[in-house]
Amino acid sequence: MERSSTAKSAIQLMGSLAETYGFYGAGEFEGTAESLAVSDVDEAWIFHILPDPTGYSAIWAAQRVKDNSFAVLANMFVIRQVDPMDTENFLMSESVHSVAKDYGWWNEHDDELLDFTKIYSDGEYEHKFYSGRRMWGAYHLACPSCNYPADYTDLQSDPVYPVYTVPDKPLSQLDLFRFHRYYYQGTEFDMGAPNNLAGGP
Repeated sequence: MERSSTAKSAIQLMGSLAETYGFYGAGEFEGTAESLAVSDVDEAWIFHILPDPTGYSAIWAAQRVKDNSFAVLANMFVIRQVDPMDTENFLMSESVHSVAKDYGWWNEHDDELLDFTKIYSDGEYEHKFYSGRRMWGAYHLACPSCNYPADYTDLQSDPVYPVYTVPDKPLSQLDLFRFHRYYYQGTEFDMGAPNNLAGGP
């Protein structure tokens, strides 16, 4: 952004503007929130934002991705436990905790960090695997040694994929192109595989 020189300062600016002027949400599943990557030459952050209950402000949180790691953002929140005391790795609006307390979604006396995705996410859009399959696909290509499961119950309440992870080897721009071209070829999810009815004749 033209007003910021670092990803962290850009997130602080975006969050401040949204808190002051509001964040538009259509009131429907596909138009209510955003999950974005914000990066500079030194670091990358994950940024989640949604309208607050008043409709005039916003709820937002951001988490720094470790230098040797990468994250997959596939139309779903992924940030889990947020630690307001760890300002090197987390940024957030005050409303993250105040709204959750007001609605009884989180109790500060439970001595547990607030799970942002569990509380504020609507889960996967439209159907199971809408986001999770793409997350699995990227992890399957970048870090097969982790052997993350392809199946799961509910990503919102029962996460099986991390917020970010370490690839088996350093990634390049060509790897990003490879990830975007991937259609699960060579796996049971390849729609063009023989005997896969979803792939057509």
